Amino acid sequence: MSATHFSHLFSEGQIGNFKVKNRIVMLPMARQFQGIDGEVTQKTIDYYVERARGGVGLITVGSTRVFPPGHKFYTPASLNIGDDRYLPGHCDLVQAIHTWGAKVAIQFGHIGGQTVHQSVAASDVQQFFCDGTAYCKPRPITKSEIYDMIELFGQGAVMAKKAGYDMVEIHAAHGYLLSGFLSPKLNLRTDEFGGILENRVRIIVELVRQIKHTAGTDFPVCVRISANDFIEGSIDIEESPIVAKILEQAGADVISVSAGNHETQHLSNDIMRLDEDFKRPLFEAVKKEINIPIIVGGGYRNPDKAEKIIADGVADFLGMARSFLADPKWPQKAQEGRVEDIRRCVSCGECLYQIGGKFTYPQGCSVNAVFAREREWSTIKPAGVKKKVAIVGGGPAGMEAARLASLRGHAVTLYEKGMALGGQLLLAAAPPGKRRLLWVRDYLATQLGKQGVKVNFGVEVTPELLGKENTEVVIIATGATPVEPDFIDTDDDRVVNAWDILGGLIEPQNQKVVVLGGNMLGCEVAEFISQKGNLVSVIKMRPGSAMAEDCEPTNRRGLLDSLQACTVNLLSNYKVEGLTDDGVKVVKRDSGEELTLEAETIVLALGSKPDQALVNALQKEDTTFYHIGDCREPKNIRQAIYEGALIGRQI
Repeated sequence: MSATHFSHLFSEGQIGNFKVKNRIVMLPMARQFQGIDGEVTQKTIDYYVERARGGVGLITVGSTRVFPPGHKFYTPASLNIGDDRYLPGHCDLVQAIHTWGAKVAIQFGHIGGQTVHQSVAASDVQQFFCDGTAYCKPRPITKSEIYDMIELFGQGAVMAKKAGYDMVEIHAAHGYLLSGFLSPKLNLRTDEFGGILENRVRIIVELVRQIKHTAGTDFPVCVRISANDFIEGSIDIEESPIVAKILEQAGADVISVSAGNHETQHLSNDIMRLDEDFKRPLFEAVKKEINIPIIVGGGYRNPDKAEKIIADGVADFLGMARSFLADPKWPQKAQEGRVEDIRRCVSCGECLYQIGGKFTYPQGCSVNAVFAREREWSTIKPAGVKKKVAIVGGGPAGMEAARLASLRGHAVTLYEKGMALGGQLLLAAAPPGKRRLLWVRDYLATQLGKQGVKVNFGVEVTPELLGKENTEVVIIATGATPVEPDFIDTDDDRVVNAWDILGGLIEPQNQKVVVLGGNMLGCEVAEFISQKGNLVSVIKMRPGSAMAEDCEPTNRRGLLDSLQACTVNLLSNYKVEGLTDDGVKVVKRDSGEELTLEAETIVLALGSKPDQALVNALQKEDTTFYHIGDCREPKNIRQAIYEGALIGRQI
């Protein structure tokens, strides 16, 4: 057996009465693929088994309800274990995970006031998603309902123990129902469940005791808490260590430390622009107050940083969530020292939310097209007939197609007209806080090199070249080109393209700059150039639309916060009339007010259109080909990777 790398991370750990083969925990996520009534499905099992076989020590099955059908708190939107009918599915799930040597916990919780439907919370305080969308104002949960819920948590723990789960986790983080009791801002109660900290933590203490009473004192209980909500007047680092200490005294066997709630989801979910270890002080504060182990979750992506937080004694277990969506074999690859083979999560948030905190469907991962398709795609089947394949374009779609086609046994040559792989990833990674996107390029380029894919740089592919090379299959992934408007003079020397700015071809310094286009591209280029000493205005022209509305909400919050800090002037719902000697003339659509924005440089950020020059040329030659990614329809990295993975499996 090869030597184990990252020895602290891969040392044995102990929680309650069971041992864990390493210190890596797959944190709970609302990604269970439950059935229509909340039952475990085969897709649920496939999803978790793929992570278990990748080497993780402990898996926490997330967001499970203990409320039986017909109960007022019942919802089919999550897994359920509140009735005997659910037991067979959970037994199958636990046994399948245990087969691969992983331990498995199940998380119990209630969404509370963070929903668009009427729900209950500690008090009737309205909550918000991080994009400002208001959730439905909750009603205060009654005391009888509290004690009913405590009893049901105990019954659910008995069911979990019967199913073979190794531990129950109580979800008291992220602004959900139980977390709301801990928050002075969300809990305005005057009974024994409100007021001083000992009262606010009482409901969770009672839940821990009830589970221990009904399922047995030897059945481990974890409590997940937010160490800091990042909201004034809410949970903070002064109180959360005390909460952890009280829960330890109540009988909790481990504390899982997270942070934030839906209003600060951009901090809770560790968006792309945040440092990988920025929550470390929160973990340190909790760890020093208790003697039981802690699990920490803070957006860790790289094994060296994960190793250090265990080696330094800041945490006993390292929790990761989306890293397991991006690469289920993260632990195995880290333990074998194959760090360059890890497909790292870039924190793009595409697996998470649409506007208003609603989940994105169909579920998927930008960098790993196998996620949510485990049964169909986990095994790469060799091609029945090996072919000579030409892939034109070295962006994410082309590279992923090359990777899959090569793994299936085809002889693959990739042609890139530039001198580097990455395509538009090279531009997308240029704005502040976007460097992680180069991880996608690095991973794919490494795999192509290891698989022996021939890459030809500086080549403009023509039908003649493909004919000369006797190509049997052609995959076109030539990307897109910038849109140029017809409402201004693009020959004006002041007019430049956002791609040229991000590519470093044009560098405005200490100028007045107007960016035309207020989607993600326009806002990101505005942030990019504002940090170089320029005074920047952004014009959003489409009526009724918000700035950077095409950006995933949690990362959008970080972007807009930065634009505000950079004092970028954001103007929405304006029509561009044209250029003047001084700058850009615009008219407010609803009022007709005219305005001239001074500009020494005018940046076009109006989107892109498919580059179909080779597509059109091959159609004239009556050549069979496929076109994928932006050259078919400009979208995003997730769609590009998916289309590359799909065609790589089909040819």
